[in-house]
Amino acid sequence: MVDYKRILQLRMEDVSQRAIAEALRCSRNTVASVLMAATEQGLGYMEVAALDNSEIRHLLFPGLEEGGSGRAQPDFACIHSELARPNVTLLILWNEYASRCRASDEIPYQYSFFCEQYRRWAHRTKATMKIPRKPAEIIEVDWAGDTMEYFDPLTGEASTAYLFVAALTFSAYAFVEAFPKMDLHAWISAHVHAFEHFGGSARLLVPDNLRTGVKKADRYEPALTSAYAALSEHYSTVIVPARVTKPKDKPVVEGSVGHIANTISATLRNRRFIGIYELNEAIADELEILNSKPFQKRDDSRVIVFKRDELPLLNPLPDMPFEISELKKCKVAPNYHIQVDYCFYSVPHRLIGKTLDVRVTARIVEVFDGTQRICTHLRIADRKGGYQTLEEHMPEKHRNYLRDWSPVRFRDWAKRVGPNTEEVIERILTSKKIVEQSYRSCFGVLSLAKKEGGTRRLEDASLRALGMAGIPSYTLVKRLWADWVETERGQERSLGDKGFVRGSTYFSRWGGEGDDR
Repeated sequence: MVDYKRILQLRMEDVSQRAIAEALRCSRNTVASVLMAATEQGLGYMEVAALDNSEIRHLLFPGLEEGGSGRAQPDFACIHSELARPNVTLLILWNEYASRCRASDEIPYQYSFFCEQYRRWAHRTKATMKIPRKPAEIIEVDWAGDTMEYFDPLTGEASTAYLFVAALTFSAYAFVEAFPKMDLHAWISAHVHAFEHFGGSARLLVPDNLRTGVKKADRYEPALTSAYAALSEHYSTVIVPARVTKPKDKPVVEGSVGHIANTISATLRNRRFIGIYELNEAIADELEILNSKPFQKRDDSRVIVFKRDELPLLNPLPDMPFEISELKKCKVAPNYHIQVDYCFYSVPHRLIGKTLDVRVTARIVEVFDGTQRICTHLRIADRKGGYQTLEEHMPEKHRNYLRDWSPVRFRDWAKRVGPNTEEVIERILTSKKIVEQSYRSCFGVLSLAKKEGGTRRLEDASLRALGMAGIPSYTLVKRLWADWVETERGQERSLGDKGFVRGSTYFSRWGGEGDDR
């Protein structure tokens, strides 16, 4: 805006027109026109020192309206009412305004100044601006202020349920679900269920500035929580939080909170619900009725407009729903595994000793080296101490070892020894949750066949071991195998309270009294 008073003041101080234009950052032509008008009207700085800028402008240019420059003034009240009609935009109204100006030999405003002047008029008159909505562009989300009640099926105690509301801005098609808490898990789950209900996601997502979604509220650069940001990336949507204390930034969901959520809670107020699932079933039935109800001031209903105009334009859902993830840092152990919740997952052996980023969900474990994803494992959920190893992560020697040691190899080897040994090996292999843990025991048993006595002695030891234990161990088989060898040699063996001890014949091999030994 031109500072008329300052121009006249600087001119009184004998400042040149060029210097005035540079000081006030306006054109020299503007300065020249103001000084020329002041001369024509016989005005100087002393005459206007007590007036404000708009009063000085009226004195200098009495034929111009506010903000005027000799151009035709639009009828902003009429423009505002026209914007409330479906599919009408400011560009369409500006084109109509410009056409009328040309027909009456008047000069119209440029489109950008036309829009600026309309916004100023709307702000000054407190008029509610009609914001054009596009199909499948925005989903607005919020927690409803009113709560509902359900009862625990075991204790019968009453619990509070909080209502999550989501609505598409174009059709006002809504989604409502009750949750026992308003924490991060409920917030994320509510979004996932809303996207599944809509059959896709919109280009923009407008939430409130609640702590579970926004770490730091800022008008220009709000900071989202990591889980909320990951949700938006997963569903190909952009989160634009509403300004603080600006409910008009999300008018559709505010209206849905006031109408749909409150209507549902009022309709179901006298019913007793056992558990949160029964409550949500009743909410879904009422929501279907409300979404199908015809509009009062426009044609069709929410569900008709949604299916016809918005559903085909929504972003498709990803193959897998989003899950809340936990980020960790894990150091790769010498056995090229990382530990996550007492279970172990392999990574490429070249990363031994390195600290990696790990993303953990309820189903998967993803391992990252910087921004590069190294591998993905299904999470081990049924046991502690479990191992999940990919062969490609092993060094070459370990891969060769794995190929050499396998249940098939041990069974074939035991079959060549005999049926008793084969049965012992089968029981050892099936005795461990992780079959690899039984390999050393199998190898120890079968290696006895290479020693003195061969397969016949191992078969005899295996037969006796099967009679003594349901799952024979390598230690038992070896003890019986060694006892069989000693017996074959004709030596006596006795079993004391503490285990095997020397018999009387052991001492007879040495001399009598006086023996130095």
